[in-house]
Amino acid sequence: MKILPERRADAEVLHVGIRIDLVGRAVDAATVAARLASALDGVASVDVVSSRRHLRAVPDPLLRIEARSRRAILLGRPLELTRLEFDLLHYLRAHPDRVFTRTALKSALWPRQDGNDRTVDVHVRKLRAKLEPHLDPITTVRGVGYRFESSAPVTLD
Repeated sequence: MKILPERRADAEVLHVGIRIDLVGRAVDAATVAARLASALDGVASVDVVSSRRHLRAVPDPLLRIEARSRRAILLGRPLELTRLEFDLLHYLRAHPDRVFTRTALKSALWPRQDGNDRTVDVHVRKLRAKLEPHLDPITTVRGVGYRFESSAPVTLD
């Protein structure tokens, strides 16, 4: 097994390559894949490449947003979000790399328009706290608002 760390300014990413040579009939590739997937506990999925009889770990997204069931799954575990936190996360992810002002987010997502634009800041801060330290997909655009980074390992179902 080899582990290659890659450092970025906002996170640390580990690329793990595992090669398992299956010799003989005593070990079935599907059995090894099932045990490896269980050990990874939702962090990555395991595929069996049958033509070469190698196992390949395929990383799952860190966060999966399920719009119909209104669930967010972080590292294979449900994330407890309020209605507004979920709506904010879903809305930003549905429009990646687009900068939204606080006023635009508030008018699009908040049922009542009372309060000031700093209400959005509070909800973004609480949402970030629930995603950290694993993920920080929401970028503050100073003096403007917020943007969801399209490069973030997040899927929208």
